[in-house]
Amino acid sequence: MSSLSKAEQQYWDALERLISGKSKVVDTRSTRFKFTKDAVGREAGRGKGYVRYERYPSLCDAIENAEAVRKKGGFEALSTADKIKKQKELKNKARDEYNQLKQEYDLLMTEYLNVVRRNFELETGLINDNKFKLVRMINKI
Repeated sequence: MSSLSKAEQQYWDALERLISGKSKVVDTRSTRFKFTKDAVGREAGRGKGYVRYERYPSLCDAIENAEAVRKKGGFEALSTADKIKKQKELKNKARDEYNQLKQEYDLLMTEYLNVVRRNFELETGLINDNKFKLVRMINKI
């Protein structure tokens, strides 16, 4: 048996990720998901049309077999309880990200208001000083 090229190994790895449901690019939970040569190519980080029977016959046969198993119902869909659990996890993650962003925003606004206050104090201090004349530029839009 000859060793696999780097590209072919990436395709085989991508197919394994798709079969196991741990894909990085392609959404295997979608109701429209099918095992195709293009799906394997996208998961491997390549474009459509790179996986051809002329180039990788054993890979194409494995893709067809995986699709046949999927059609027979060999892959289990998530149960309702699992779907609810997944949605709760996503909701909690989104809430945590929101709270983190809100804290960062509040900190930045505090710093901004301190800069505005300091600027105001400096301007009013210069206005009261007779040595300096404050010239304001009018923004023309």
